[in-house]
Amino acid sequence: MNKRHCAIVDAYSTGRYLPEEFRRYGIGTVHVMSAAQVPPIFRSHFDAALYDELIRPDEHMRDEELIEYHLAALRCRETEFIIAGCETGVELADSLSERLGLPSNGTARSAARRDKSRLSEALSSAGVRSIRQVVSSNAEDFTSWKRQASFDEIVIKPLNSTGTEDVFFCATDADVQRATSAIVGKTNRVGALNHLALGQEKIRGQQYTVNAVSIDGESFVTEVWTYDTVPVKGAATVCSLERLLDGEDPVVEQLSNYLMRALQALEIVNGPAHAEIIVDKAGPVLVDFGARLQGTMSRKARTMALGHNHMTLTAWRYADPAGFLAHMRQRGPYGRKAHALCVSLISDVGGLVRGYPGLETIRKLPSFADAIAFVPVGQNLVPTTDLASTPGIVYLVNNDLNQLESDYRKLRAMRVDEVFDLAGLGQN
Repeated sequence: MNKRHCAIVDAYSTGRYLPEEFRRYGIGTVHVMSAAQVPPIFRSHFDAALYDELIRPDEHMRDEELIEYHLAALRCRETEFIIAGCETGVELADSLSERLGLPSNGTARSAARRDKSRLSEALSSAGVRSIRQVVSSNAEDFTSWKRQASFDEIVIKPLNSTGTEDVFFCATDADVQRATSAIVGKTNRVGALNHLALGQEKIRGQQYTVNAVSIDGESFVTEVWTYDTVPVKGAATVCSLERLLDGEDPVVEQLSNYLMRALQALEIVNGPAHAEIIVDKAGPVLVDFGARLQGTMSRKARTMALGHNHMTLTAWRYADPAGFLAHMRQRGPYGRKAHALCVSLISDVGGLVRGYPGLETIRKLPSFADAIAFVPVGQNLVPTTDLASTPGIVYLVNNDLNQLESDYRKLRAMRVDEVFDLAGLGQN
């Protein structure tokens, strides 16, 4: 029996765990790079040894030349499917899968899946609620739009970025000027130059993280978490806590119904999707989206709480489509097996990390499930302003809600300098 093969485009972030998942099904992976170099933010985690083969383009290839290069490399490899490993791989994965006649979301809406302004336009044109917005490189355009719309506060952010990078809440003209200056002309963490910025109305309500997996136009929500933020100096807000909801929670059905319509508008018919949705008095509205796996998540903790995770279900969808579809149709809403919290540590100090003396205390908490994304020893911890500068994430999972809440309070009571041993400790 011939070995099965798949291709992952930019298997960074959570996507770097996909080779292991596909290996369970006897599927080898080819790593396709959308650029000659791994983006700096992902470089320390990339391991080329995980892949049967690495296909790296030349430094100056762009657009059609890049696509043709990878098509030529993949045509002779009997690849079963192609999947994006992270945000930077979405458009290339769409192009390659479409041209090779493999399961695909196609290219008609590729740009809308990555560009936040086009995303809102695609939703609106399909009759799905979207956020009012304006795109410009000029701060005066944003301030004028803000006044005309009578908004007391707006959000300004890049058109295309990840990890809540450079998201600003702006109440004054000075805020708008600072945000625009910070975004326009900057090369973001995934290597794209911000030529423009996006201004949006600020939606006030409860935010949720919603993940889904689709197969041939049929979509299934895999999990929903509340998403709580706190304001921090030097940024708008940062995520502080996510709480797993049960699949039978009424808001899960509301969010699922909205997301199904949004996925149809964006023509997401195959593979994983990750959405950030706010529910206000007018109902749900999409505030961020990725046609890929959720980044920065613990496989172990989520499997403890759900019996599955976004990654295992994505791998199952591609490796065994018939088995996946039969199971998901019979399953109904997902079931929560245990209460779970995803706790983001937040720091207002910086320094060189020499160790984690407090991690042993955290691991002894009865609800402790996993600790991920801790700043590596020998690297600098910086004050938290976005997801990328979060010093670490701790998952707590327990069947006993009282114990879970008690452990959460103990974790939050720990100072950053109790968790980390920092050299040159400094306040921001």
